[in-house]
Amino acid sequence: MRRLFITLFISVFLVNSMTLSAQENQTILTIGDQAFSSGEFWHVYNKNKHLPGFNESPEDFAERFINYKLKVVEAMDQGLDTMESFINEYEKYANDLKKAFMVDSSAIELVARQAYNNMQYVVKASHVLVTLDPNSTPADTLKAFNQIQEIREKALAGEDFNELASEFSQDPSAAQNKGNLGYFSAFRMIYPFEKAAFATEVGAVSNIIRTDFGYHIIKVHEKLPNLGKIRVAHIMKMFDKPGENTDDLATKMSIDSIYREWQNGEPFEKMAARYSDDKNSSGQGGEMRAFTLPEMVPEFALAAFELQEDGAVSEPVKTDYGWHIIKRLELEPVKSYEDEYAHISNMMSRDGRSNIGTEAFIKSKMKGSDYRLNEDALAVLYQVAEESRDNAAFFDAVAPTDEALISYYKDVLTVSDFMEQLKSDEAFNIKGGEVAIDNQIEEMAFDLVMEVENRDLALHNEKYKYLINEYFDGLLIFEISNNEIWQNVGKDTLALQGYYENHLSEFTPAPVLKGVVCEVVDKRLNKRMLKRFDRTGNGDNLVQILKDNARNDQQYNCEEGMFEFALDAGNPVDKSLLPEESVFKHYKGSIYWEGEVVESEPLPYDEVVGQVMSSFQQWKEEQWVRDLREKHQPVFEYELLK
Repeated sequence: MRRLFITLFISVFLVNSMTLSAQENQTILTIGDQAFSSGEFWHVYNKNKHLPGFNESPEDFAERFINYKLKVVEAMDQGLDTMESFINEYEKYANDLKKAFMVDSSAIELVARQAYNNMQYVVKASHVLVTLDPNSTPADTLKAFNQIQEIREKALAGEDFNELASEFSQDPSAAQNKGNLGYFSAFRMIYPFEKAAFATEVGAVSNIIRTDFGYHIIKVHEKLPNLGKIRVAHIMKMFDKPGENTDDLATKMSIDSIYREWQNGEPFEKMAARYSDDKNSSGQGGEMRAFTLPEMVPEFALAAFELQEDGAVSEPVKTDYGWHIIKRLELEPVKSYEDEYAHISNMMSRDGRSNIGTEAFIKSKMKGSDYRLNEDALAVLYQVAEESRDNAAFFDAVAPTDEALISYYKDVLTVSDFMEQLKSDEAFNIKGGEVAIDNQIEEMAFDLVMEVENRDLALHNEKYKYLINEYFDGLLIFEISNNEIWQNVGKDTLALQGYYENHLSEFTPAPVLKGVVCEVVDKRLNKRMLKRFDRTGNGDNLVQILKDNARNDQQYNCEEGMFEFALDAGNPVDKSLLPEESVFKHYKGSIYWEGEVVESEPLPYDEVVGQVMSSFQQWKEEQWVRDLREKHQPVFEYELLK
């Protein structure tokens, strides 16, 4: 509830695009020792300016801005910003928001489009895996790489890929499936594997890829269009022992007999209930849950997707589990990119490919002017690496120094820092020369930039700064308003009743006219009516007077009944005197009336207690703000609005 209130509060009170004056960093409001910039004021004003019905001048809006900030300062004076509950909620919001800002949107869009493109196909593939722990030593890594490379060369030379998988793959399932993974589409495999599989041509063997499981090579056997999700019903005659019934003539004869009965006109649903061995679906006329091709036994799925229209029925289809007759009920194709985007985004967040957006963001910062690499210090490291026979010799030869190797804004990674981190990295091997050093520098630089952006994003990105400031302020205002106003209003019944009795006019309906109201829309007729009422001074015989003076009944319109009206209304009526709820207040023509206006009685307290609470709450808040102005003596620089 609190998060919802604060989000709505910010959206109402507090620009997706900012129009800031040249004086944006000047202090425009001072409250005690708290200073607020003109940039923040204009950000808030411009954001409100785009809301429907907003027509305040900057000078008028300044008063609301002062009141808003007075509540924030008072909340801080009371220490509400130091409460654990406040800190936890604010930090959670700030961190969640930070994730949205520390991302390269174009990179995310590219990966999402790639995922959607993969969703258009279904791939059948096999693989060979040589397992490797992510933290393996360089020696173990090289051994595994040489092993998978040797297997790949055998595959490229024409040896049977599935036999190679059966013999060499360290995937535990390879002994049974010979590396065959069946059909899969997007998000069914870990991202690096999926990316390689969909990039490999049918019949080809992929390049070597590395995942958290180790090294893989992939052979793609088939690539089919993804027709989407299908809903079917089936009639099944089950084998006694799955997979061992190639010559089960009795089951085949049974399914053929059922098929002929359907051909002769017997309803499919009744036959499913009567004959099907699948008791999970027979009670529903054979209907199964919807599935995609990779989610179902291949023989069954392929036969189902070959059916060309809803209601079409297949000939008997054999799987390892028995014989089936399949009826297509509904086919749901893959949706548009826009319709699938929420699903794609959710799946990307699960399998880690959404991290690509953050990685691209950090790498873009590493190309900016705020990132600096000390080329002279790097050249020294290259030289020492070339002269070192092993890691120990390299570490001994590099002299400790506080010289900067990498810097980002004011943060620095010194040469000594770099060397200390290298010593703790078991995977580092100086025999890799310049490449090994470059890889380590890129990794450490990435970590440095990530750390600085996480810490200082508000300093580098004004939009993020304003949004977290708005949430900070909104959260504090929620807390202090709840403490000072809201939670007490409903409990103080005596105060509520006293407020009601002292403000009866607020809870008294408008006076009621029982009579006739006429709108005159013709200017000439209105002139004649003005002269007539100047002489008579009242609305007696109004309708007759209009009939006598009008050329036709199109020049005026009359209504008879009971209407919300104003006491002491003249003829014609001064429409500004009419209550807001009067239907005549916004009529374009002149309003004339005759009849009796009766003053209304105040509504009983029990009927308007909710209205009383709302009005009393607003009154208390106005009193509170006046007290805050007196207490804090805010100073606003109005000349900065010009």
